[in-house]
Order: sequence, then C-alpha cells, then structure tokens
Amino acid sequence: MIRDAKPSDIDKLVELRLSLQRHLEVSNPMVWRITVQGAGSLKQGLEEAMRDDQGRMVVATTNGEVIGFAHGQVSRRTDYRPNAVGTISKIFVQKEFRGRGVGRRLVGGLCQYFRMKNVEDVTLRYVIGNREAEEFWNGLGFQPIINTANARLMELEERLK
Repeated sequence: MIRDAKPSDIDKLVELRLSLQRHLEVSNPMVWRITVQGAGSLKQGLEEAMRDDQGRMVVATTNGEVIGFAHGQVSRRTDYRPNAVGTISKIFVQKEFRGRGVGRRLVGGLCQYFRMKNVEDVTLRYVIGNREAEEFWNGLGFQPIINTANARLMELEERLK
C-alpha cells in the first residue's frame, strides 16, 4: 500500500534514509559521506520535508510496516520551459522488498501528486555506480541529460601543474 507519510513514521523514515545513504556510499566511493552530525539532523530534515507544501513524502507499507519511501518536490519558474518541474529527491525500498514493484508504486504515488500540481517534466539524480538505480530509472524511461562531476581539490590542483 502507498500512502502519505505521517509523523508517526519518522523513526522508520530516518532508518530508511540512513540505509539509502549507506547504499550510495557502497555504490560509489566518491559519494560524500554522511557525518555523525548529518545523521543526527536527518530526523529534522525529514520532518521539514513532510511539512513542505511544495512536496510530498509517500511510504510503502506491508502488513502495517513501512518498507520504503519516496520524496518529491515541485518547482515553478518563468525563465525556462517547462514551467513546472517535479523532482524526485529520494527513494528507497528495503532490500528484501526490491524487485516486487514497490519502487514503481512509490514513483506512481509521486506522479499523482505531480499531476495535481500540473508538472510537465520529472527530474532526478542518482549515483553513478548504483546499478539498481540506473536499471530502475532507465526502465521507467529516464535518460541522463546532464552529468554532475566531482574532483578532490588536491588531485585537481596536482593535475593543473
């Protein structure tokens, strides 16, 4: 079942968000690592995301237990087209529930929200090396159009010499 996240889900959402971060860190050693302070502020950030009137947090449940979540936001602009863009900022499904359509249903929950907000395009970012994400998003028709690249400052400066 897919439903809007509730304040009572917060502890499980923090656990899932930390699991997502660990998964990303394993997928690519260049991913920025969460600090103890960062982990400590996840609860506040998730609570703010649930209250955001331009966003929606949905959860997937089975037998009353939260097994996954997705968060999306809408942005509007007049200087570019499309004017209304939905961004899928986070999505995670517990490993033992992957491959069963849970992620697709979570995305569907966000799409319902995006449709209500007259969104024209949906965008997202995923970590290179996260094969599950690459396959999932490609299967839904997402195509990379911009690369975000990082370099360690010391290594960059060495190459500039």
